[in-house]
Amino acid sequence: MDNTLAVIGKSPADLAEIMGMSNVPAKSTSALAEIKQVHQNVMGTKQVDGEAMEVAIVKAGAYSVTFPDDTVYYSDTITIRPFMQRFQFQRYDKHYQKPDGGEGRMLRTVMATSLNGDLKDNYGGFNCGRPSGYVKDFNSLPQETQDLMRSTDRFKVIFGLCTLDKPKDANGKAVKVKEFPFLMRIKNRDSFKAMTDMFNQIQRKNRLPIQHLLHLSSEVKSIPSGATYGVVKAKLGELVEITTDDQEVLNNFVEWVESMNSITLSKWEEHRRPEELSDDESEIVANVVEIDE
Repeated sequence: MDNTLAVIGKSPADLAEIMGMSNVPAKSTSALAEIKQVHQNVMGTKQVDGEAMEVAIVKAGAYSVTFPDDTVYYSDTITIRPFMQRFQFQRYDKHYQKPDGGEGRMLRTVMATSLNGDLKDNYGGFNCGRPSGYVKDFNSLPQETQDLMRSTDRFKVIFGLCTLDKPKDANGKAVKVKEFPFLMRIKNRDSFKAMTDMFNQIQRKNRLPIQHLLHLSSEVKSIPSGATYGVVKAKLGELVEITTDDQEVLNNFVEWVESMNSITLSKWEEHRRPEELSDDESEIVANVVEIDE
């Protein structure tokens, strides 16, 4: 079995660079379905002995899929074939004062192959404000830094192909759904660890994630307040042979990430540029004119 899978050809970002258009931001669109876990029961009504009764149509822990046309389907279990993963920081700053008088902003970094190092975010900073790298002694940090780190979420973003094992709509009606490309952002610690362990298990077999199916079910846990949340439970599935068609699928995922990252980098430059220039430098830049050689 050939387990080599090289990304060939030029991506849109590379072509833009060649054409002298590398600073043109990409269009903010997504052609990928997004998979999430349902953390609380989705309730509905069902006729029982002629009476309408409220029942859980979709139970907590199930998986929801939102397609690009906003259609939403559900399945208690799903089967995925992961092609690649990326990592990202995200933080909601509720104290931020907007120029229009509003409050709050969402900070996101670029998606990278690792959380080590400094990841540029969409407001001109790095790592959404948290320190980079591994923090050995968390308690020795200033309280403000501790609070900021607690409020910053890390995401494992998985890209691949998905099959809903028993798909249904919001009314509980069975539907037919073909295999589709997806992204899945995994945040909670238990789910993050479950998927990390699964990828490590595949790596120990000297295989690539794309060579295996993964069967995902769930476990429902609760917090002291009584609120519930779903946790991913992963099981290693069958071997899958890599085909030439997989090359195009992988390229599409890589291009999607590059497109989203180009938007973040454009916003980083937009917010960063005024900070890096002094008043005198800003005045010079504002009065610069092009001169033919």
